[in-house]
Amino acid sequence: MMTVREPLPPVAPSAEVLAGLTPDKELGLLEQMALIREFEQAAYLRFLKNEIPGTLHQSQGQEAVAVGVCSVLRTDDWITSTHRPHGHALAKGMRADVAMAEIYGKESGALLGRGGSMHLGDTSIGILPSIAIVGGGITIAPGLALATRRLAPGRVVVCFFGDGASNEGAFHEGINFAAALGLPVVFVCENNQYGASTPFDEVSKNTNIASRAAAYGIPGERVDGMDVLAVRAAAERAVARARTAGGPTLIEAMTYRYVGHSRGDARGYRSKDEEAAWKARDPIETYAAALHGRGVDEEATAAALARAKATVAEAVAFAQQAPQGDPATAIDPGAIYAAPAVAHPAAGPLAQGPKERTLTIAQALREGIREELAGDPGLVLLGEDVGVPGGFGGAFGVYLGLAEEFGRDRVIDTPISEKALVGASIGGAIAGLRTLPDLQYADFVFEAMDELVNEAAKLRYMSGGRLSIPMVLRCPVGATQRGAQHAQCPESYFMHVPGIKVLCISDPYTAKGGIKAALRDPDPVLVFEHKLLYGAKRREAGSIDTVAYVPEGDYVTEVGQARCRRPGRDVTVLATFTQLYAALGVAEALALEGIEVEVIDPVWLAPFPWDAVYESVRRTGRLVIAHEANLTGGWGAEVAARVAETCFTNLKAPVTRVASKDVPMPFAPWLEAAVLPSRDALVSAIRRSLS
Repeated sequence: MMTVREPLPPVAPSAEVLAGLTPDKELGLLEQMALIREFEQAAYLRFLKNEIPGTLHQSQGQEAVAVGVCSVLRTDDWITSTHRPHGHALAKGMRADVAMAEIYGKESGALLGRGGSMHLGDTSIGILPSIAIVGGGITIAPGLALATRRLAPGRVVVCFFGDGASNEGAFHEGINFAAALGLPVVFVCENNQYGASTPFDEVSKNTNIASRAAAYGIPGERVDGMDVLAVRAAAERAVARARTAGGPTLIEAMTYRYVGHSRGDARGYRSKDEEAAWKARDPIETYAAALHGRGVDEEATAAALARAKATVAEAVAFAQQAPQGDPATAIDPGAIYAAPAVAHPAAGPLAQGPKERTLTIAQALREGIREELAGDPGLVLLGEDVGVPGGFGGAFGVYLGLAEEFGRDRVIDTPISEKALVGASIGGAIAGLRTLPDLQYADFVFEAMDELVNEAAKLRYMSGGRLSIPMVLRCPVGATQRGAQHAQCPESYFMHVPGIKVLCISDPYTAKGGIKAALRDPDPVLVFEHKLLYGAKRREAGSIDTVAYVPEGDYVTEVGQARCRRPGRDVTVLATFTQLYAALGVAEALALEGIEVEVIDPVWLAPFPWDAVYESVRRTGRLVIAHEANLTGGWGAEVAARVAETCFTNLKAPVTRVASKDVPMPFAPWLEAAVLPSRDALVSAIRRSLS
């Protein structure tokens, strides 16, 4: 027999709650709820007629939560929403016609038709394009709050999410992050009792989500989500606390969606008695009746409901008549990147200078970051162990001294929470900061793949080009006898993701210029650095020496520019990190035989320096690619395919790749060596291409 999940018992509003409400304000709350109800019903009917593409997630029954919370917000406050965003967007102030046009996919829509029903947003009124990944906004909201606290004190961020999201890791990481830093966020859980078709009480032992706030040391409050005044009162308390530096609050609003999860949901998992119990507490009908009981005449409430209906009718007509966007705009690079790629010829060999200006990669990174911190007060560094007095200065000491110089409000130690760290860095970048998060090891990036791939990479495009995300994530890579979970080279994954730029640092000159270029770029940049190269010095002939001249003062390594480390005429070798130094050593040895190897460091994997590589291959007719990433699916595979397509008539031999074997990296040095690409393998590949 099905369980009947009942609403909270109604409670009459106190005199204090009613004191600040004029009749016009109360009618406004009613009209807002009716607008949401009418909007969603109209959208559903048009969806059934195939006027609206894609999918539709409705929230009929939950209107009091959106209206109650947003009624106490200012235009410049932020909200983050979910795959069920219509009510939140309308309650925060989005025009109904613009919202409907977006659902229709029209150019006049809020996001030019790029978002649709699940991604409504309007940054001009503080609505982040809604995030359809369950729990996705919970890690972004603290970053928005971090930025507003620094740049516009007094503003708050409200993060809406459903009961199902409370079982996501993002829930723990995001709320704990906000609590630890005392950020002005109000977390609002719309507990509609079900995650899709799964009853929440069947998958959660503690069904009182508000009680979980105690675990993070913040207030939590459960409220009747069918009562707009009860929600408003709870929101007023939480927002006032956030505005006055009181930190975050968790509100759980007990509510119900009358309709199914999406179009094909017949709600067979719910009983008729349960639905009837909740509909008897309908937030619009009960509130209208309460207004009548407080002396508001029925004509006034009827007029408010009629205005909502008329607004929606006009919105539907507007959306139906609105033009479709030009398909060419869907692939406009300017919609994906704030600063689209510019083709550069390959830069020449590294600059030469006095020995007193030779630095390691770690030193060059520190110098570049220090100069950018000094020059841009909006730049903040966040991470684990980055600023604790007497601490590590980051896993590899790159940040030593920066907290002492710039203060711990700009060099910010965070919880060990990769999702929250990257999500907060994205949110902070959206709201006006430049952010430099640090994960210690590139292997840990997989903990934040949702934030990077679904949010950092896509929010600019989803926003119709209105958002920029100037975030730089440093990722140390490479095998150093630490085993499979601290040895990966995952840079190739991100070459596959439009919206992210990828920088590979292999020398001190590029380290300083590259990190400065990345920190000034308006798009998210992932910076990969090999751990063995941070402070490497030549100890014997043929060993790696990455100490090099680094100019004083300001310079940048241009985005998308490769570097020709050694010119040659017979074969092109394209290599990064340790394999770059192997290639330079092999080229030096083969020159004694009269074989001239051109060695190119691509530097940027995204945007990739295609023209520079094509130009070299057309001259030499041969290409060997060497990287420490695994062979299958490594970035060399994409380069080989593109070169084969573009330079086919110029090639004198097949493109050859040298890479790590397709196995997890073992720990023991002799086993690790068997997996890594060897110098002999590189020599053999070059000789085969010349034979």
